[in-house]
Amino acid sequence: MNAFAIETNKLTKRFGSVFAVNELDLQVRVGSVFGFLGRNGAGKTTTIKTLLGLIKPTSGSVHVLGMDPIKDGIEVKQRVGYVAENQKMYDWMKVKEIIRFTSGFYRDWDAAIAADFCKRFELNPSAKVGSLSKGQQMRLALMLALSSRPQLLILDDPTMGLDPITRKEFLNDIVMALQEEGRTVFFSTHILSELERVADTVAIIDRGKLKVAGEIDLLKTTVKSVRLTFENSPPNDILIDGLLRVQSDGRDCLLTLTDFSEDKLGQLKQRYQPMRAEVCNLSLDEIFAEYVLSR
Repeated sequence: MNAFAIETNKLTKRFGSVFAVNELDLQVRVGSVFGFLGRNGAGKTTTIKTLLGLIKPTSGSVHVLGMDPIKDGIEVKQRVGYVAENQKMYDWMKVKEIIRFTSGFYRDWDAAIAADFCKRFELNPSAKVGSLSKGQQMRLALMLALSSRPQLLILDDPTMGLDPITRKEFLNDIVMALQEEGRTVFFSTHILSELERVADTVAIIDRGKLKVAGEIDLLKTTVKSVRLTFENSPPNDILIDGLLRVQSDGRDCLLTLTDFSEDKLGQLKQRYQPMRAEVCNLSLDEIFAEYVLSR
C-alpha cells in the first residue's frame, strides 16, 4: 500500500501568465489529518481541483490514493469525499431525496451511516435543502461526503461564511467523524484556530509556492522568535542560518528563526553582543504569519 494518500511533484498550474500553483511538492501520509494553509488566493482551491481531477496541471505530477486524478478520475471520485465552501446542492430537493440521489453515484454507499449522521446532525429528512440554514447545509454536505465511506476526505474551507458558534459546532462534527473512522483528511483553510484542534501536519502555501510543511508540534519547537536588545541601534546586517525575518524597533531587533537551537542563540550573542536576548515561542497563527510575510 502507498504510504501517501496525496503526493505531488513540482505541481504547476498556470492561467495565462499567472501561476496559481508553482512547483508544489506535497506528501500527505495515509491516516493523517493534513492542514493546508494559505491566504485567500494563495492557490489552495486550485490545488484541490487538481487533486480531484477537475482541472489538468500545466506540468508536474499528482497522485491521489496512488492514482492519477485525470486518467483514473472515476475511481478517484469513488474513493474521495469532498466538502467545499458554499457547496452547491439542489435546493428544491428534500434531504431524503438528495441522499437517495447522491447514493446512486457510489458503489460503497452506506445507508446506515447516512441515517446515523442525519440523526446526529439533526437533519429533517423531509426538509427541503433550500430551507436549511447555512450550518445545516454544511452538515448535510459533510454527511453526504462521509456516507460513501471515503478513504480520503478533502475539506475546502468548509466553515467559510459560518458564524463563530456554527463554525465551532461544525468543527466538533468533523472531530467526531475523524475520531471514529481514522481516515485521511486534507483540510484547507485560512482559519488557523480551528485547524490546530484537528490537524497533526500542516503545509503553508503563499502565491502558489510552498513555504513550509511539517508536523505542527515540530514547527512549534523549531520556529522561534528571538528579541535582541542593544545599547544603541541594532546592527543592520544580522545574518545567521535559518533566519526567516528581521524586524527592528528602536533598540530592539526581532528575529524569526526556522531551526532554533541554544547553540544558535549562543552564536547570536557572541557575534552581535546584545545587552539582552529573549526567546519567545510562537503559535501556529504567528508561524503562519511569519512565513507568509517573509520574502
